[in-house]
Amino acid sequence: MTEPARVEPMKDLEVVTDSNVIRVLLEPVRSDIVFKYLVNGSMTVKQLADALGKNPGTILHHIEALKKAGLVVQERTQLTSTGIVQRYYRATAREFRLGISEMIQANGGIARFARDRFRSMISSLSVYGMDIPESEAEQATLLLRNLIERENAVSSKIQVLDAESYNRLPPSVRGDVSRIMRRFALEEDPQYRDLREKWHDFLRSHRTGGMKNE
Repeated sequence: MTEPARVEPMKDLEVVTDSNVIRVLLEPVRSDIVFKYLVNGSMTVKQLADALGKNPGTILHHIEALKKAGLVVQERTQLTSTGIVQRYYRATAREFRLGISEMIQANGGIARFARDRFRSMISSLSVYGMDIPESEAEQATLLLRNLIERENAVSSKIQVLDAESYNRLPPSVRGDVSRIMRRFALEEDPQYRDLREKWHDFLRSHRTGGMKNE
């Protein structure tokens, strides 16, 4: 017998801004639990332990930490023929993104991770013919950071209104319809469009090759 779910519908996107929650999500095993498995459906501790090659007790410890952080919920329970109650867990959102400002303003490793990630993205644009000198890296970082933050803010407001039908969709279809709705929402947002144009103008001014307009 399956107990009906009494949890909130799965969000399409959750932007994680709490530095403590970010630390929970960045832990390798917990990251695998969420991003490899529980964003795609519900699983038991035993199923996760088998998939990850870990002890069930270890997985349960990680699940409790993820539940406390609000990243995972118990979706339902199921009573087996042998009388064992199986608890199924899923992520609270289909996708999680880390809040950029919060990461950069955090202390220690998280801040370094965020700053290094942005610097790496900016410098790596050179492989596409975008020659951004070190003297303008800070400006590029600010433009890209503002764009991503606005994209996160707009995308996180998109609601899944029919959670039951959504949960029945194959993961690939969920991704497709999510991208369609996010593009639509972003194109409807004047602030995002303005930030995007400023970023694109900056890129155009540093383009030395690669993509060219016909």
